[in-house]
Amino acid sequence: MGKIALNYIYLSEKHAGGKDQAGLNLLKGFYENGQSGQFFAICFSYSEKILRELAPDMEIISIPGGRASNELTRMAKICWTNTFRIPQILRQKKASAVYHLNCNNGLRKMPVPSAAVPYDIKAVAHRVLANVKIPFYKYWLYRILYRMDFSHADRIVAISQVDQKEIGTFYPQYRKKIHKIYIPVDCPLPEGEAAEKKNIHALNLQFHHKNIITLVRAFEKIQGQTDQDLILMGRVPERVQYLKEYVKQHQLEKRVHFTGFLPEEQVQQQMHSSRLYVNPTLYEGFGMTAVEAMIQRVPTLLSGIPTNREVTGGLCRYYEPPEDVDALAQALLDCLQNPPAAEELQKASQYLYERYHYRRISQECGEFLRQLGEEKRES
Repeated sequence: MGKIALNYIYLSEKHAGGKDQAGLNLLKGFYENGQSGQFFAICFSYSEKILRELAPDMEIISIPGGRASNELTRMAKICWTNTFRIPQILRQKKASAVYHLNCNNGLRKMPVPSAAVPYDIKAVAHRVLANVKIPFYKYWLYRILYRMDFSHADRIVAISQVDQKEIGTFYPQYRKKIHKIYIPVDCPLPEGEAAEKKNIHALNLQFHHKNIITLVRAFEKIQGQTDQDLILMGRVPERVQYLKEYVKQHQLEKRVHFTGFLPEEQVQQQMHSSRLYVNPTLYEGFGMTAVEAMIQRVPTLLSGIPTNREVTGGLCRYYEPPEDVDALAQALLDCLQNPPAAEELQKASQYLYERYHYRRISQECGEFLRQLGEEKRES
């Protein structure tokens, strides 16, 4: 049997968060499990270095270019590459199967069995979130892309039970193709405790549906009842500048702090010393950051959406409805005044560490792809 191709052309030139990290964690797991010989990776040239660092003994085929000035141009380049260049490589390498690490997988069926992981279908399943509506052209573009991908793929990988249900609901004709594999998480168990646990932390500020404005408003209500500050980590792009504007208009600058972009090491340091991690999101396909916080034994408060409850196993604190400022304010106070016991945090940490460890998930995914490569191709 030939090697299985891992299609990494979807990686962003600048790290784009959870989707990119999930793919990189998977590759790291393949390497550390001794599975590299079963695969070869395909990427655009700007991603070659990081792939070689994670899997130095894996064959990597680098395609020149891939850079784009905007999202639509980038999508067009990915579509063209998947339609014309990737099939050529698969034939030349006599690949047994191909795993697409995102959606937008070309205009025709691959010459070998294929699996695709869209990560979620939020653009279709949740067109309106946080009173923001996905533009008409983008909504229909994704509807077409998903339908085309699911039609061409032999298997569709869902990243949670909620994701699996949504794909099956909006694309019922492809239900039998869906296979659930959770996202691999690379987060070590903490060594000792931070000298001081302080402040409330939140990450992932870049999108409206992350619902950070509800957190800011809730904190405003309780600021006089706690000496903890609110630390908001990550970039604040133009589309969510209203966060900074609200903080300034309501004179919260001394209590609400924006860190800007932080390297991964600094994010981990901040999280490890956090008194409370909060994610008030309206939607998640998986929710990697909450899992990482809990593995680090950080008290965690999440919106009570189904994905959050599923992925964290009901082992942290939740509030709902997600956009209810008063409900979140009360939950913040409850968590600060009655934090979970050390034994409770330890139990959750060990459970999630084992459940989503990148080597465990990579082993599961590798077996799934091996079986895919051995199957007789559907006509």
